Amino acid sequence: MIHLIWSIINGMIVLYFLYLIVGFIAKGKRIFKPQFKVISIFIMVIGIVQIISASNSEKNTNRITINEDYNKQNNSKVKKVILEDNLTFDINMHVKYSVEKNEFIPIESNSFLTGFVSGYVWEFKSIQTNNYKPNEKAEFIADGILKWNLFGIKVYSESKTFSGIIEK
Repeated sequence: MIHLIWSIINGMIVLYFLYLIVGFIAKGKRIFKPQFKVISIFIMVIGIVQIISASNSEKNTNRITINEDYNKQNNSKVKKVILEDNLTFDINMHVKYSVEKNEFIPIESNSFLTGFVSGYVWEFKSIQTNNYKPNEKAEFIADGILKWNLFGIKVYSESKTFSGIIEK
């Protein structure tokens, strides 16, 4: 529930920023009501700075290479694991395996958020998993950081560790 409230707060601030921009273009300084003038100008300035700095930020792919020593000619298989299932969003992970003889060898993994993710950024840090045979299961431990952003500014970083079993 807290994730939904955080996302709604972020959405409201973005809508207020858009209202301020359109109002400033249409009405000029009269858009700023005296009782909210300082807050409105602060939100407008922060929003403009965030838009300008968004083009300079580097994008994190959340892709981790597990094993580079594999035969690239072999078939590969991707397994999906839901690490966390929240009301508004899920943290997902894919693990790509190379199928060599009768064994699945982990090659790479990536993790991402799906759903209503306003105000959150997921940074996938590490994964530990092992090879497994077709009739077995593979255990994994995955780490990452869920960043809580308010209008693009990091407010809180939540470290998360997941462990479980990757089904065949």
